[in-house]
Amino acid sequence: MNMKRAFALYACLCVAPVACKGNDDAPEDKGPVASKTDYPDARTLIRLAVAKAKKDTTALYTLTNGDTIKLSEGTVSYYRSLLRRGKPVWSSGEKMLARGPQMLEALGNATVDGLSPARYNYDAAQLILRAIEDGAEDSLKARYLADFDLVVTEGFNRYAADLTRGSIDPDKAGLKWTIPRAHPWEENLLRMAIRGTSPADIVERLRPQTPYYKRMMAALARHRDIQSKGGWPAVSKGKLVTGDSSATAAQLRTRLLASDDKREASLAAAGSSRPMVFDEDLRQALRHYQERHALEPDGALGESTLRELNEPIDSRLDEVTLNLDRWRWLPHDLGKFFVLVNVAGFELEVVENNVAIERMNVVVGQPGWKTPIFVDTMEHIVVNPSWNVPESIMREEIRPAMALNPNYLAEHNMQLTSDGTAKQLPGPDNALGDYKFIFPNKDNIYLHDTPAQSLFSRTSRAFSHGCIRLERPDDLAFLLASKATRASPSDIRDKRASGKESWVKVTRTLPVYILYFTVWVDEDGTTHVYHDVYGHDKAIAPEAAKVAGV
Repeated sequence: MNMKRAFALYACLCVAPVACKGNDDAPEDKGPVASKTDYPDARTLIRLAVAKAKKDTTALYTLTNGDTIKLSEGTVSYYRSLLRRGKPVWSSGEKMLARGPQMLEALGNATVDGLSPARYNYDAAQLILRAIEDGAEDSLKARYLADFDLVVTEGFNRYAADLTRGSIDPDKAGLKWTIPRAHPWEENLLRMAIRGTSPADIVERLRPQTPYYKRMMAALARHRDIQSKGGWPAVSKGKLVTGDSSATAAQLRTRLLASDDKREASLAAAGSSRPMVFDEDLRQALRHYQERHALEPDGALGESTLRELNEPIDSRLDEVTLNLDRWRWLPHDLGKFFVLVNVAGFELEVVENNVAIERMNVVVGQPGWKTPIFVDTMEHIVVNPSWNVPESIMREEIRPAMALNPNYLAEHNMQLTSDGTAKQLPGPDNALGDYKFIFPNKDNIYLHDTPAQSLFSRTSRAFSHGCIRLERPDDLAFLLASKATRASPSDIRDKRASGKESWVKVTRTLPVYILYFTVWVDEDGTTHVYHDVYGHDKAIAPEAAKVAGV
């Protein structure tokens, strides 16, 4: 491609997403006008561009093609710094440095993180680079180099911010996000590139380092591969009887052969010689699919199962991408030892050195009593706890019950307190069971035991008033006692047998993350899709659409 042709392509491209052609609020800016005999160099052009911004503000810059890009505060600050003074990052003199195309390649690979290169001006920068490589005229070369520098630096700063703190702002979606989100150090990152660190290595350092994120990236790649092959085929409604042949069974087999799950595909393939037969392997493949999608694993094609099977691959990709971004909202280092509750998946994990050493089902708040999303630090394990009834439960449940039954408190081992609420004493019917795990927070949420063990066998487990009930509290208490207290499992057993309330201090730093993921990937790569029980995905959808649309 010759230079004139490259420039023609470049000139017709609007830079996304920050191009603002015809913006009535933007001051008219024709860009620096070069003399026919004395052309300003790229450094001068960059200095002029950032000089237009007031202190700690953004700036508008007009590209050679006439489009305008907004330079962020971080970009302006970097080029103004004492070290740079407007000096180009990606070129020197009239020569493009190797790190320039390398950074552009890194921006083009943003898709592996579920992000669009268009957010980072990738196409525009590519065309500028082609024009430079094809041999621009002297009157344009410096302009192209300045354009490339500013466009790529701005794109990289935005990519760094998206990787560090997420591309979607949960607060704008009304989620009242309380977990601190990180901030990228743009200047340090750019200096790393200047000193020889490859852009790909810089990007890798910016990603969350938790294995959870890597597994979600792999799930994204698998779904993208399915999308590239045309997605998965539809399954028609029909009754499946083990051993019988039907067109529905053949469709189901084809659908599960295209699954992102190896086990399902393997089971479906076992009966490929008789594709229309609903054999036991195909039934087990369907049950596994149902388990992964939080459905009753009955091996039948009910409405919910059909709806999940026929979910378009594009919609499923959107779910994976959103949940990948959720990991970027969190601290990139979750700690060496922590508890993680996935509210949407009704599950708890205890993780040590990036390995889940304990897992169990949990019951979370019902939609009217949503369990909040937050992080705090565990401080105590309470054995044989009493239960101080919250005012909301007192008002809505206990007082109406007392009005109907004067003996209600005595029958439930409760006492009235001085503030007019009730306290339930330790005992076999105590709502908290034998244990309470405290990590003080403003919402008074904690982990606890429960006498209502039958709820843990259900597929959907949103039944509590907000606190989190544990399927196997003994196991969690013994594990944490041995790893995070000065007590031992036998000490915990003795305290429980006494029937008296006892407090055990947690002496090791133990973060507790209460999170919400509707897509989850296990260590073996199994991908689970959970229902949006609180509607958080729905609330985020408009913000996610803005990001996807660049």
